Amino acid sequence: MRVFSCLVLALGLAHSGLCQDLVSALSKYPELSSFSQLLSNLPGGVESILPSGLVPNSTERVTILAPNNAALLSFANSTGGPNIADLPADQLLAVLKYHVLAAKLTGKELTATESLIVPTLLRDQQYNNRSAGADLVNAYGPEAALGQVIFASKDPINAVKARRRQTVSVYLRGGNGRGAGLNAVDAQWALGYLQIVDSVLVPPQPCDVTIKGQDTLSSLDDALDKTDLYPALDTTPNVTCLAPTNNAFKSAGHPEDMLNKTDLTGALLFHTLPFPLYTPYIVSGMKVASLADGLDVTVVKVGEDIYFNDAKLISPNVLTNNGLIHVLDRIMTPDGKPPVSPSPTASPSPTGPSQSPKPDAANSLSGKVWVGLLTCFAAVALLL
Repeated sequence: MRVFSCLVLALGLAHSGLCQDLVSALSKYPELSSFSQLLSNLPGGVESILPSGLVPNSTERVTILAPNNAALLSFANSTGGPNIADLPADQLLAVLKYHVLAAKLTGKELTATESLIVPTLLRDQQYNNRSAGADLVNAYGPEAALGQVIFASKDPINAVKARRRQTVSVYLRGGNGRGAGLNAVDAQWALGYLQIVDSVLVPPQPCDVTIKGQDTLSSLDDALDKTDLYPALDTTPNVTCLAPTNNAFKSAGHPEDMLNKTDLTGALLFHTLPFPLYTPYIVSGMKVASLADGLDVTVVKVGEDIYFNDAKLISPNVLTNNGLIHVLDRIMTPDGKPPVSPSPTASPSPTGPSQSPKPDAANSLSGKVWVGLLTCFAAVALLL
């Protein structure tokens, strides 16, 4: 009992020391005063966002993405919800844990490759209904890789909307397609680094919430409503949704309106992959089985562009709680191929080398009845 008490005391002292060190590091940056106060007001204190099970001399290291005062002040306006301090305690804790990367990363390390997928300490199933996969485990270890991820890129992720600022070193994307700019200050504290971000990242949400929140995906939203695929898409772990834009549906003659439910279901399953395929882990030429029986999708890099069959990726890694969405410029065709040379108007799509991911176990979406895909694409072809 005495040994156990000593261990508990040591653990408590370790956490206390870490918390004090973090508060001290934050105090050196006046623009982080609101974030420091927000942490101090948590029911469990600052240690609520730290890794659980820490012991003295722990080797676990993290990077805290600290939103500046302006980011916290504008949270309500940017999300359409309450002020961040007024969020329910469990939601606030989820947001804050999503700002703790499960790795010690400097600004230089964050930009060592074109892009990175980095796990966080957010593991609640509500926001993280996905498994890590071999690539993340190889990069961060089996334990660290369990958390929901953030996408980091050297280049603006939404080139049309992004405004380059001198203080932005890295561009981030979290849930709901929301982005943030990272100012790499590499502030050291006991467990790793602090980096400053200019917007609050929100945890990934289900597919329906994410798609309905994107103005450019309303036609896809209509198609998913018509086919009643949302319940399965929202609850199935480990999916990648290849999402044609409204213009893509328009160019194809609005198949969401013209096709019957069976054919439209087949087309949507063809645009769904049974595991999270993040762009840094794409290998050019890889073939991926879709959820449409017998139909593969070929992923090819052409210059700085990425193509899924004949559809170009125009907005990568829109994260959901069970995987991600890649936004495409057109509806894929089963035998479609990319152009032999880069598009002259293409904007960069961040990628990075890694191993080819392997599909996870079969899921509930793949059990949907699929018939008539050839009829579907014949109809689409006639409408083009």
